[in-house]
Amino acid sequence: MSSYQLFFSIFDTNSVKMNTKLHSHFITFCLCLSTGLLPLVTSGQIFVTPVQNNTASEAPGFYYALPQNVVKLDFVIEKTEKVKGPYSEFAENTIGVQDFITKDETHFRVMDIIMTIEAEPDPAAWFFVEFDERGSKDARSLIFDLQENGIILSADEAPLAKKLTRDLTETTIVNAGNEKRFHYFAERNLYQRVDTIVRKITIDTTVIRRNILQSAWVDRNPEQKARAAADMIHKIRDSRFNLISGFQEINYGTSIMYMDNQLQQLEQEYLALFLGKEIKHLFTQSVYFVPKPDQKESSVVAGFSETLGLTEGTAKANQVELTIDNSIQETFVKSGNGKGKVTNGVYYRIPQNAMLTLTYQGKVYYKQRKAISQLGTIAVAPVSKTRLQFSPETGMVTTIKRE
Repeated sequence: MSSYQLFFSIFDTNSVKMNTKLHSHFITFCLCLSTGLLPLVTSGQIFVTPVQNNTASEAPGFYYALPQNVVKLDFVIEKTEKVKGPYSEFAENTIGVQDFITKDETHFRVMDIIMTIEAEPDPAAWFFVEFDERGSKDARSLIFDLQENGIILSADEAPLAKKLTRDLTETTIVNAGNEKRFHYFAERNLYQRVDTIVRKITIDTTVIRRNILQSAWVDRNPEQKARAAADMIHKIRDSRFNLISGFQEINYGTSIMYMDNQLQQLEQEYLALFLGKEIKHLFTQSVYFVPKPDQKESSVVAGFSETLGLTEGTAKANQVELTIDNSIQETFVKSGNGKGKVTNGVYYRIPQNAMLTLTYQGKVYYKQRKAISQLGTIAVAPVSKTRLQFSPETGMVTTIKRE
């Protein structure tokens, strides 16, 4: 039976009574045709759930994270090594010097501290995204773009280029080619000693004396080596005097400066055998610190000792303190916890500005205002008919496009 036949059969004037149930269905159907409120096919949905107790979900989906900011401190440290000379005990007697290095020592000194802010996934802000498989085939496809470490970049049809926009600080350290070894200490250790042996031969009443020379190679003792080195120092100084006083009466031109410099370097190498060497070397060492939302006072991020250098413990070291003041700007929204399940939405972060001050031994090495992600609040942004892009450094929404 067609709909028209049904219509006339219901409202036939010859009928005695009306089928009230079928009549109500027909009125509803006609009302839907007239107003255009036919049931539509539900588009695909997503469900975002915070990760609880670091337990992975067994449902099909994927995970993404919001970033947290890490304070990276690069310490530029000068390391000074004092190396005792092999002939230091003979310095006073051989060359008449009293100011020399008597023992090996190592000292450290902070030259500079460079602070940078980096981003990494927040262990307390991981979320699981689950797709509703009952959605229509005509639903718009949704692409999530993530970094390799899981930080969300966009919920869009076109992936973002995974490029960081934060400021980078490059530090280049150039050290001189100083060496610990003493070049002229490894000299010839043996010398030739000639002994005279007197042999007496008696024939009747005649005594004949015969001298026999016997040579042998023996080791030099340390004092003999020291005296040989001292003699070499005096010889070098005599050579310099003859060179610069014009003893040779030859015009060497600019080469005389080169020869004089070479003699000075040679003299310093021999003097180091008595005075010792002081070697300075620059290097960098990094320390990482994660600000906490409930941090109110200054925190000790590292310890530094002149004899031990950068240390984790602060018992025998001077403290390096970092103060984070987030009261310079009141957050316009209260802190959210991001603990509930949301539909067709994703969690993002609103960072909080804070004043970062780094001090060591009363000196301020860094004081600047920065946005710290984990000090802010967590909010929800819709993804239905909306394209979103997020900052990989703070987790804040940077671009919104509504379809």
